[in-house]
Amino acid sequence: MTPSRLLLWLTLLALVLVVPACMDTRALRDELSAEYGRAYVGFTTQERDAMEVIFLASPFVERSDAERRTTARKVAEHVRDHYERYKTLNKVIVQFTPRKEITPDMSMDDAAARYTFTRAELGPPQP
Repeated sequence: MTPSRLLLWLTLLALVLVVPACMDTRALRDELSAEYGRAYVGFTTQERDAMEVIFLASPFVERSDAERRTTARKVAEHVRDHYERYKTLNKVIVQFTPRKEITPDMSMDDAAARYTFTRAELGPPQP
């Protein structure tokens, strides 16, 4: 097999593996955005074992910690029940921020609130 043909096959294989994962997170982002406000869904590690959901310009920033924590738990449970690859995650992190966009200089200090739920805490997906 020629190097160019091998590169083509590797590229196609990468697309077959990556595109479905992107579609899963896009659908999840759209669902969460419709329910709770503009959301970003991504991963904190290259291993993709920690999903992060960041709500941008969130109205929850101004709410009590108890209300934010309850909402964050509902969001993590939504991920548990609707993300096809949930069993590959070790944790789900939910963050509420007053910022309107994700930027390279953004840090955890920019979050008004950040909640982490492990797979053990969330349990198995519910029907």
